[in-house]
Amino acid sequence: MANLSSVLAKAAASHGERPAVRLDDLVLSYSQLSDAAGRAAALLSSLGVMPGDRVGLMLPNVPAFPIVFYGALAAGAIVVPMNPLLKSREVEHYVGDSGANVLFVWHEAAVEAAKGAAGTGAQILEVDEPDLHSLLAGFAPAPSKAEQAADDDDAVILYTSGTTGQPKGAELTHANLTRNAELAAATMLTAGPGDVMMGCLPLFHVFGLTCGLNATIVSGGTLTLLPRFDPGKALEIIGRDQVTIFEGVPTMYAGMLHHPGPAAADTSSLRTCISGGASMPLEIMPKGPTGKILHREVRSP
Repeated sequence: MANLSSVLAKAAASHGERPAVRLDDLVLSYSQLSDAAGRAAALLSSLGVMPGDRVGLMLPNVPAFPIVFYGALAAGAIVVPMNPLLKSREVEHYVGDSGANVLFVWHEAAVEAAKGAAGTGAQILEVDEPDLHSLLAGFAPAPSKAEQAADDDDAVILYTSGTTGQPKGAELTHANLTRNAELAAATMLTAGPGDVMMGCLPLFHVFGLTCGLNATIVSGGTLTLLPRFDPGKALEIIGRDQVTIFEGVPTMYAGMLHHPGPAAADTSSLRTCISGGASMPLEIMPKGPTGKILHREVRSP
C-alpha cells in the first residue's frame, strides 16, 4: 500500500539520526521530525480531527510545515496546503470549499486568516515558532491511523488557478503523491542520503511539495529551508550547507546570477539543478566545472 505518511516512518527507521530538515541553526533529524509529526497527530486528535477531515496549512517554508503535513496524514486527515500570503477573501474560499476544520497559520498571516475563516467554523492555530515547540509541548506521539487510508484515498487537496474562475481543489491521492516522489527522487534527481536539497520553492505548491519535501524524505536526504526567496541568502545557504540539488524557477536562477556577489559564492557542491514553471533561457542554465549543464527542466512534477 502506498501511503504517503509511511514515507517519513520508513525514512526515520533507516536514517534516524541523519538531518531531515534544516532552517539555519535549527536542525531536525529524521527521528525528531517523526516524533514531532506524531505529536502533531496527537494535537489534531485532541481537537477532534478524524480520518478524512481536512487540515489547512497556511505556513511558509519552516520545519512546522513538514511537521504538520506528515502529522495530519498520520492522523488520517487530508492536507490543504495554502499560500501564507493569501488575503481574507481567498482564505474564505479555500477553507469553505475544502471543508477544512483546522487551520495552522503563520503568525504574520493570522489577521487575514482569521477574517477569512470567521464564518467557516474552522479552528485557527497560530504558529509563531518554526518548530512548533510550545504548541506540541505536553503531547506524546499518537499511533498512526494512516493504515486506514487506501491507495486511492485523498491525501492532499491542492488549489490551482490554472483554470478560469475561482481556484479549484485538485484531489491528490496517497498513491499519486508517493509514487511521484519516489520517481522524482530515483530518476530525475538520483537523490540519496548524502544529498542536501535546497528548499526555496514554496512547499504549498506541487513542485516544492513533491520534488522538494517528499522526494527528499523518500531519499533520506536533507532539505535546507528558505522561507522566502532571496538570491543572496540562497547563495549563502548553498555554500554553507553544501547543497547538491537546487530546484527553482528561472527568475530564481536569474536573481542569483545577477546578484552582486555571485563570483564569491561557493556553489561547487551543486551537481543537479532543475527548474519548472517556465522555459529556462539557455544562457542562464547553470554549468559545472567542466562546462556540463547541471540543469533539468520540469514541466509537470
